This record gives sequence, structure tokens and C-alpha cells, in this order.
Amino acid sequence: MSPVQQKYEFIMDAVGEFLAVEGFTRSERCFHKLLPSAAVRWTLCSQKSRYSTSDKIKFTFEVAAEWKRRPASSEDWEACSTWYTGVGSRIGYLMPEKEDTWWSIDEVTSADSLRDQINAVLSSCVVPFLREFQTEQSIVDYLRARENDTMSRNYPHAIAMLEFDLLDKKEKSEIEKRIKRIRLLGRVQFVARAVTEAKIQRVLNAYGYSDPLPPIAPWWKLWV
Repeated sequence: MSPVQQKYEFIMDAVGEFLAVEGFTRSERCFHKLLPSAAVRWTLCSQKSRYSTSDKIKFTFEVAAEWKRRPASSEDWEACSTWYTGVGSRIGYLMPEKEDTWWSIDEVTSADSLRDQINAVLSSCVVPFLREFQTEQSIVDYLRARENDTMSRNYPHAIAMLEFDLLDKKEKSEIEKRIKRIRLLGRVQFVARAVTEAKIQRVLNAYGYSDPLPPIAPWWKLWV
């Protein structure tokens, strides 16, 4: 193991020690905490850059409140899991700067200093964020509240909101409005039309919605 890799493992061990106080346990590159209801799990996973080498490692963390609800938009071939992300983010977007943040380790990096820096972020940003999600309902409430702000242009979030609309048995006009929004976001984010239409149909089928879909408008009319 190279000296740089040793420093990285030191940081991961330090993260584990910090999170253990909060009730997390480590599983390889991830740290999990199962809440008393057993319906929600908090997760922090490290992610190395694919450009990392034995001489320099660049890494970040994914943070998530997970639940056991498999997205209705999932395809049959997608592997089933016990846990699925309900709310998640890269760690940098939970920090005051709200930007993707990666840390680097090389031969001159002070492991102690980096440990203290990351533990400070865990204490001030990550743990308070996760504490918002104690139940499945708290995840639902968060997703609903984000619809008109931070998630307003988020394609996967729009698909999740279609599920909530169907659960709430909203009027056909509201369902069609949501579908048009998903189509718009799909086009803006360069998702193939066939992929978007298939996802919409799977969600509708899952909730027994059989009304005809609104016609697919030309892209310039999706903004209307």
C-alpha cells in the first residue's frame, strides 16, 4: 500500500470513528445507520475519482437518506435492492458553498489536518441534514417542498413527483401537466424521448392509470 493510500485509509477510519458516535457502522466504502423504524437508513459512501493513482487520490462522499420504496419507473431488468435513495446529494452541495467538492491526497497532504476538515463538515453539514429524515413521511415532505426551488429542474425528481400525484389521486389535468414537465426536463437534459416515455408509462402502469397520454408536443411548445 502506497503512503498516499495509507493516508486515504486513515481518513476513512477517522470518518468511521466520528460516525460511530452517531450510530453508524461501516461496510467497505460506506457507512450506514438504520433508524429505529427500520424504514429509513442514513448512508455516507466515499467515491474516488477514476483518475486517482497511487501517488494522488481525489475523493468525495455521497450522502443519502434511503428507504425501501423501489421507484415505479425502474425497468424490470434493473436489479432489486433492499434500499433505494429517497433523498441524496454529493457532500459539497450540503456545504455553504453549494458546489461539488472533492478532496485530494498526495505525498505532502497532512492527514491530520484533512481529517479535522472532513469531520467538521460531517458535524456541521452532513449529520444535521440527515437528521431531517427520521421517517418515510419526512422524505416525502422534503421532496414535495423542493418541487418549486432546488429540485424544480431535476428530471428524476419530476418523475418521483408523478408518483406522488398518482398516490394523491390528482385530477387528470394535473397528471398531464406533470407529464409535460417531465418531457420538457427530459429534452433539456438530452434524455432520449423513448426513454422518457417508457419511464412515464411504467409509473402510470404501476398506479393503474389508463387515461390516454397528452400528445407529445414539438420541443418549442414544451415550454408553454
